[in-house]
Amino acid sequence: MSSFYTLAEGCPQQRDDTSIQLRNGSGGGLVLLQDTQLIETLAHFSRERIPERVVHAKAAGAYGEFEVTHECTDITSASFLNAVGKKTRCLVRISTVGPERGSADTIRDVHGWAMKLYTDEGNLDWVFNNTASCGTLPVLIDGY
Repeated sequence: MSSFYTLAEGCPQQRDDTSIQLRNGSGGGLVLLQDTQLIETLAHFSRERIPERVVHAKAAGAYGEFEVTHECTDITSASFLNAVGKKTRCLVRISTVGPERGSADTIRDVHGWAMKLYTDEGNLDWVFNNTASCGTLPVLIDGY
């Protein structure tokens, strides 16, 4: 505990490890939102740094248009697929699953592919994974 603990606006605090609570008979209690020290500590902790994404961290994306090239009204009623030549705005993102930013693009890993279509009926999201290599297949073949 520091003897010079202050909040962000400079208000001095006696302790930096306590919170204001409404105590009940069993020893527990409810934390109050008027406890500016606790709210500031939680806000600082959650906003301290922006962590890197755990999976699919390394990616590339592009905006473009999805264009219908074949008649498919017999199998769907989606409005963005109802006419040949109809174009719909889209966003595509291609990523690797495991490696962090700065790693090689040539390693064998699962790759992700996501597409967001901005249709008249609302946004449509498609997400795919390409598993080019299987981790259990060598075990099954070699019998380890």
